Amino acid sequence: MVMKVHITNLYGISGTAGKAQQMATDIARKDLNYHELGIYRYPMHSDTPDMLRTRLDGIIASVSPGDIVIFQLPTWNGLAFDEAFAAHLSGYRGLKKVFFIHDVPPLMDQRVWKELDQYIAFYNKADLIILPSQSMADFLRARGLSVKKTVIQRMWDEPADVDAASGPPFRRRINFAADVVRIPRPFVQNWSSETVELAVTGSQEAYQWAKGRNLHFLGWHHNGNLLTNVLRRSGGFGLLWHDDPVWMNYMKCNACCKLGTYLAAGLPVIVPDSIPEADTIRRKNLGLTVRTLDEAVDLVTHMTEEQYRRMAQDVDSFAGLIRGGYFTKKLLTDAVFQLLYD
Repeated sequence: MVMKVHITNLYGISGTAGKAQQMATDIARKDLNYHELGIYRYPMHSDTPDMLRTRLDGIIASVSPGDIVIFQLPTWNGLAFDEAFAAHLSGYRGLKKVFFIHDVPPLMDQRVWKELDQYIAFYNKADLIILPSQSMADFLRARGLSVKKTVIQRMWDEPADVDAASGPPFRRRINFAADVVRIPRPFVQNWSSETVELAVTGSQEAYQWAKGRNLHFLGWHHNGNLLTNVLRRSGGFGLLWHDDPVWMNYMKCNACCKLGTYLAAGLPVIVPDSIPEADTIRRKNLGLTVRTLDEAVDLVTHMTEEQYRRMAQDVDSFAGLIRGGYFTKKLLTDAVFQLLYD
C-alpha cells in the first residue's frame, strides 16, 4: 500500500484563522498531492462520547496505517477536541502525526495563560512539530516542549496574481489592513501625522471619527487576491502593528499573515524590530524595522523616491516566494523528509 500524506482543513470559521488553514491545504492538495481531512468548527460540548467518536471516524475515513497526518492547530474547537482527534489517530499502526502550529491560544489571551502547560503536553504527542519561528521553538522548549523533530515556518504565503507591469506608486502613505471598527486600534483613531497618510481597510461611512484626519479608505475586501491588488495600487508601505502589549509580545514569536499579504502586494513593510523576521527584512531591504510609530512616520517623511523604488524592487523580487506558495511547500516537504529520511 502506498503511503499517503493528509492535511486537516478548518471550515466554519471566518477571518485569518480559517484563511490560513485553507490556503495551506490548497497548496498541499494542488502542488504536493496531499489529501484533505475536513474539520468543522462546532460546539464540541454538544457531543456525547459516541457522537464525537462517530464524527472523528468520518473525518479520518481515508487514513490508513503508515500514513502521515499534518494536523493544523488550533481547530478552535477547544483543546479537548484537538486531543481527542490526535488520540483517534493513534489507533493506526505506523502512522506519523505532524502538528502544524498556527497559533498558541494561551500566548494570545492572558485569561487562558494557565493552560499553556496543557498545550505543551499535547504538542509533545507529535512525531514532528511545525512552528512559526525559532523564537517560538525556543520559548516552548524552555517550558517543556520535547518533540525532537521541528520545522520552522518563518513566513506565511499569499498566493496572488498581481499586475507586474506596474509597481506600487511612491506615496508617503502607510497602509494598515485590518478591521479597526470591530477591533479598535487607538493608534488609528489617534493618527495625527500631517506628512504621512494612513490608509485603512473599510469605507469612510464606518469611520465617522476619522473626519478631518489624514486618513484614506481602501474599502473592505474579503478576497485575498483583491486585497493584494488594492494594496499594490495604494502604494507606500504596509504596516504590521498592534496597540495591545499582549499581542505585541506575541508578535515576537509568531508568523503574521498580514506580513505575507503586504509583501505579495509588493509593498515595503513597516514592522516592529522585535518580530522574528526583522533581520530578514533589514538584510533583504524589504522595508523598515522600528521601535515606535513616530520613528516610522519620520523615516517615511524623509524617504526619497529613489530609495523607495529600490526597496519596492527588492520586495517584488522576494515576493515571488510568497506568491508562489514556496514557504508552505517547503515546510510541508521538509516535514515529510524529516520524518522519513533524517
